[in-house]
Amino acid sequence: MNLALDHYADNPIVDELVFWPPKSHRIRSVRACSSMFRKPFIEVEFEVGEVFHRHFARESFAGFWAEACVILDTLTGIELISDFDFKPLAQSAELKRQVLKTRDECIIESNLMYEQGMYAPFLMQYGEDCKNLPAEALQKIADAKEQLGTSP
Repeated sequence: MNLALDHYADNPIVDELVFWPPKSHRIRSVRACSSMFRKPFIEVEFEVGEVFHRHFARESFAGFWAEACVILDTLTGIELISDFDFKPLAQSAELKRQVLKTRDECIIESNLMYEQGMYAPFLMQYGEDCKNLPAEALQKIADAKEQLGTSP
């Protein structure tokens, strides 16, 4: 959910994956690399084959990646690929609970747009990479797409 991801944009890796307005196609994968002789980077591949890279400071990259893995795995269906060894986040279960709570708060916030008939801004709060949304949210997304004539 784009709006929920935006809440975690203080993590520079997550920040690189928040697009306003959201991309119209899914992110297939995010690959993280950290080698001795290059700056750490992520490689983002979209389902349409488009790829981009972003480099990061070495000293905090592994920690940001560990946190981003929990956030992205909780909110999105993006495949996460780690080409280096890193220590998993110690409090990952707590962060996951917080991310889900944030997602639920964002759904409530976005529902205000839906109720006002602001379907395009409502849909922008979600993007294409959401996973495990409540049935009610999925129904509203489908209805908003139908209202805008963008339903498949």
